[in-house]
Amino acid sequence: MNRTVYVADDVSINIELVESVFRSDPELTIRKAEHGKELLESIELNGLPDLLILDLMMPIMDGFDVLEKLKPIREKNYFPIIVLSALTDKQSIVKALSMGADDYVTKPFFVEELKARVGNMLKLKERDEFLNSSLDVMASNLHEKLRMLEHTQVEVIIRLGKASEFRDDETGRHIERIADYVNLLMDELGVNRDFRMMMRYACPMHDVGKIGIPDGVLLKPGKLTDEEFKIIKLHTIIGGKILGGTSLPLLELAREIALSHHERWDGDGYPLGLAGKEIPQSGRIVAITDVFDALTSDRVYKAAWPIDKALDYIREQRGRQFDPEVVDAFFKINDKVIKIKQAKTDTSTTKPFIMQIIDGDISVEQSIERWR
Repeated sequence: MNRTVYVADDVSINIELVESVFRSDPELTIRKAEHGKELLESIELNGLPDLLILDLMMPIMDGFDVLEKLKPIREKNYFPIIVLSALTDKQSIVKALSMGADDYVTKPFFVEELKARVGNMLKLKERDEFLNSSLDVMASNLHEKLRMLEHTQVEVIIRLGKASEFRDDETGRHIERIADYVNLLMDELGVNRDFRMMMRYACPMHDVGKIGIPDGVLLKPGKLTDEEFKIIKLHTIIGGKILGGTSLPLLELAREIALSHHERWDGDGYPLGLAGKEIPQSGRIVAITDVFDALTSDRVYKAAWPIDKALDYIREQRGRQFDPEVVDAFFKINDKVIKIKQAKTDTSTTKPFIMQIIDGDISVEQSIERWR
């Protein structure tokens, strides 16, 4: 490996002597300077050295000034410095070493001693480069693993979302619209970008607990009995259990939403009866979007409400069912919400997915393609 050694000394014979020490080494290139200013100009022109041999007593700019000038450069791109000086007093030695010199050799010097010290310093430089290279590789690998972990979290969320849609597909594009509503609402509320992105992926999991609700209750076309309604309420607890027990931030946020999106601002919600800001912000945001979309969508037990009627209900529930701040933000963007509702409306093809296959509306091959 070719290495470059800079030598700064105002006495030409000293430079020649150093050159003679390393002339036999074909892998070393020597660059010379007669004072500190020339040295710095040479470094700027030719690049940083692998090692610098520096005299202290030089005209124009002495070695101490050079050490001071090089300090910020070496903090980012380290290279060793050996001071080669006729100054033998302890004060000069301590000062040079405290300013960043790695070694101190006094003149006159033994040729073999200088050669050994230069060799040791270059080995240290190689080890430093190896360690930095290894750390760069490790950092790159860590970044890639973190990226893969984030991707895995998103993939798990998407698959769970598809599972919940398959289980309760009468809602058609419900979870897709919820994600869009939530994104608009958080933008209006000034929520930071990272949290918005997590919410977009996590909020479709709000009803994942319905996977555990019996068909006879979940798909009942008429009014539920009190006992059946208690069973329906369990979907929040079931969702929390499905998504719980993880340290993955995205799944933890999804668990929080699944548990809290039926809590009410006035404390009369379920499953925990939380009130006000005891309810996580994620749950307060999803609650209003979920109710709006549910009211304006057909269900087995009811026809879709007109949009104006649904908006009147949300307005009436400000400070009761819903967080007042979230309601106010919702009405600032309700035109955009309505456009999403109209653009992504349910159609006749959004009847339960399994029924589309049974009735021959779509083929098995088409169903497989849809879920890819």
